[in-house]
This record gives sequence, structure tokens and C-alpha cells, in this order.
Amino acid sequence: MKINLRASVILTTAAFLTACGGGGGGGGGGGGEVGPVNPVVPPVVVVPPVVPPVDENVLQLAVNDALYGPGSGMASAFSTLNKVRSAYGVGLFSQNAKLDIAANNHAQYVSARWGALDFTTVGHIEDASKPGYTGVNPADRIAYAGYAASSTGEVIITFISVDGTQSDPGSVAIDALMSGPYHRFGLLDGSRDIGIADVSARFPGEGGVNHTFVFNLAVAQSQKVQLPSKTWIGIWPQDQAVNVMYGFAGETPNPIPVNAGTCAGYPVSIQVRNGLVLNTTAFTLTESATGSSVSVQLSTAATDVNPSQARANSAYIMSYKPLKLDTTYAVHFSGSVDGTPIEKNWSFTTGKINTKMIHGCNPSL
Repeated sequence: MKINLRASVILTTAAFLTACGGGGGGGGGGGGEVGPVNPVVPPVVVVPPVVPPVDENVLQLAVNDALYGPGSGMASAFSTLNKVRSAYGVGLFSQNAKLDIAANNHAQYVSARWGALDFTTVGHIEDASKPGYTGVNPADRIAYAGYAASSTGEVIITFISVDGTQSDPGSVAIDALMSGPYHRFGLLDGSRDIGIADVSARFPGEGGVNHTFVFNLAVAQSQKVQLPSKTWIGIWPQDQAVNVMYGFAGETPNPIPVNAGTCAGYPVSIQVRNGLVLNTTAFTLTESATGSSVSVQLSTAATDVNPSQARANSAYIMSYKPLKLDTTYAVHFSGSVDGTPIEKNWSFTTGKINTKMIHGCNPSL
């Protein structure tokens, strides 16, 4: 309508001006008769509408309900993980049946190795000579299950639900994985689809149920990874979070080997969109009530003790000792993103219950 209206105004104005010019010319001729003058009509210029570019990395903000059995560890893990991702601002995972198959295949393989006390291949690599083999690495096993992927990932955790301890294995798995910085960043990546398996068994001498959880993450060949905006800053724990774990449950590779296996504190991390570079000037942790500084190890892309796990868009700190129960901590970060200065302050409060029987560490006093 706006284009047509402007064209109409232009045409009307041109006709009026031409008529005036023609009348003036006839009066000035003194005797000659001037023939009709055709109006000059300017061409109508059609301006195409501006179509914003399609964001191929758009976040999945809604997905179908998962079909894992109600009350199962897989259902709990899926729900817990998507709540974490929603709070973090990186989009949701969608359950994929083929990835479920790949995850279950590998979980069965790993669980069988535990049962046989064969711990040489209980990680991400399978041995073709061992029963249950479906592929050397996660990409092979995902392809074997029929999923055509442009990118793949895998997260594994094995733990024992000790008899007499009330715990939900699905949420325990996610909580423990989120306590390790490398697995945390893996679970919060740009994948769109997920498959989950929980293979449980009882093995002699373990005193509980052995759970092997496998999470297969992927992006289909027809899709792109999901990414937040370029101004997004992700922090974990979240600002004002409560009941935060006080300790690090362990992961391989070890992000804080200087502790020589003794318990460390829950990692505090900051992250920007993948593809951007985060530079750290200061990253500190203090007890809010006393103002006491907490001694921490700072890990950035330049200083991480495991360079193969370092990410240019992330940084994290870990206290050398577990955090205290029911204590509020203040976090300060200053640095830059691709040269643009940023500063972030937030706080969180640890839980009130000693969870050593679940996660293996006592809190600090």
C-alpha cells in the first residue's frame, strides 16, 4: 500500500505541473495553437520487501515429550538435562530413537566390561574383539545405528547407587556430570538430538546397583548446530541458584590433577557463544558473609591443564577444597569477548546436606 500511494502522488503531481507548463506556453504564443501535451509519467519502482536472514543456528525452544519409561533413570536424566539447558539459554535436546539405540549398544558394552573387571575399554573406544562391539568411536556407533550426522558427541558416566541411599539415578548422573567442567560443556553444546541409555546391573562386592549412562549427542546432516545470540553469556551455577553441589564428583581427564585425587570444589564457569573468544582478566570466588577469598585454580584456553579439552569461548575456576554446606558464594568475572570488555557478578548458595554417599566427598567445614 505504501508503494502504491507514493506512486499515485508522483503521478498526480507530474500531471499538474505539465498542465501548468502547457497553459503557459499557449498564452505566450500570441496566436499559435498548442496541441495537447502528454504527461510524463515516471516509472513505478517496486522495492522488494526486506527479508531478514534465516538463522540456521536457531535454538530449539520446544520439543516433543520424550518416550522414555515413566519413572525411569533415562526419563529423569532427559528432563533434568533439558531444564539445565533451558536455564542456561542454549536450547533443548530432542529425543532420537536411533541415538537411543547407539547409546544402549555402548552402555551394554561398557557395563559388560565392568562385570568382567576389564577396564581397558570402558570409555569412548570399543575393542572389536570384545562382545557387544558396534564401532570403535561414537561416530562409528551412531552411524551403525542408522543416524546420518554432521556432528556427534558422547558423554558417559558409571556410578554405583549404594544400597540404602535414596537417590534418583537420572538426576544423580546429570548432577555428577555437571560437576565436571569438560562434561558440563559437552552437555551444554550445540547438538540438537540426543539418545540416552541406562544399563544397570549388580556386580559382586559393589554394595549397590551399578549404572552406566551413555548420552549420544548429534546434529543431523540436514541441520545446523543450535547457538545462542552473539551477546549471550552463560554462567554456571546460575545467579541466585540454591542447593548447589559443594564438590567435584570426578571426571576423566582430571581438570585439577594438582589435587592428586583428593576432593575439590564445584566448578564455577562462564561461557560465550561458540566461535567467539573469551579472554579472562579476573575470575574470583569469595564467601559472601565474611568476604573471605576462596583459593581457586583458574582454567582458560591458555592455561587449562588438559589442552585438548580447552575451549576458546570458556573459562572456569575450581576451589582446591570442597565448598562449605549452606554457604553463599560471590563470583566476579572481568575480561573481554573478541576485544569487547565484559564484567559479570553473581552469587549462589550450596546445599545443606552432606552427599558423600552419592558423590564421594565431604564438604569443607
